[in-house]
Amino acid sequence: MYNWFSKTTILAGLLAISLTACKKDETRVTLTPGSSPQLTASATTATLTSATAASNAVTYTWTPSDFGYKAAVSYTLQFAKRGTNFAATQDFNVGASLTKTITGADLNGVYNSFDCNISSTPSATPLDVRVKATVGDAYPASSSNTAGITATPYQAQTLPADVWAIIGSATPGGWNTETPMTYDFCSRVWKTTIALNGAAGSNEFKFRANNAWTLNLGDGGAGGALDANGANLTVPTAGNYSVVLNTNAKPKPTFTLTKLP
Repeated sequence: MYNWFSKTTILAGLLAISLTACKKDETRVTLTPGSSPQLTASATTATLTSATAASNAVTYTWTPSDFGYKAAVSYTLQFAKRGTNFAATQDFNVGASLTKTITGADLNGVYNSFDCNISSTPSATPLDVRVKATVGDAYPASSSNTAGITATPYQAQTLPADVWAIIGSATPGGWNTETPMTYDFCSRVWKTTIALNGAAGSNEFKFRANNAWTLNLGDGGAGGALDANGANLTVPTAGNYSVVLNTNAKPKPTFTLTKLP
């Protein structure tokens, strides 16, 4: 009797321990909506030049976001054009860090990413800034308040090795003075707007690179095709024209003349 009772008691105890372990195994972590990080900035304006590109422009810090879950929260510092509600952003992923210092080169890169054709006389442009906190793609992110930064960017892309211009009797400078063309970093073509002469005998032009005749482009056949050292091109009628030169076109470089109203 003693043996039977003792064995029964032991089995009951083991069953109770097993049930307790099962209950512990069923414990689930519940995520709560993340508390919004509070973003602060060391500056709201910045001076951007190529000479100070390596200098610090602004430092952002923020409070941690609490999702009720002890796993690491990941933060992303986001920049967007002012008033766009962050529809398109330039991001800096900083992991679990609660601060990010942006250099002049970093900030200018943000501006160049939004507008790959920074003009030669750019203006001060405001951007919106926020930090986004996440614990994974399956749960909504938490975003901070919006801060702002205003700076005047500069063109940071590198021009192609060959810099093109238009020259000829049809141009204001004739065959002696070329008219420079501007490189479009977005579409990778050379452009200019110019008044061209359409009178017979005074309506010819060519494209040339680096202010010399070593590399020049002329008539290469139909479809606006161009050949190295090709014949002079002609303007059909006088007027103001948008001129586009595509040296990257294959199999030959091409150009277009579009008469403006």
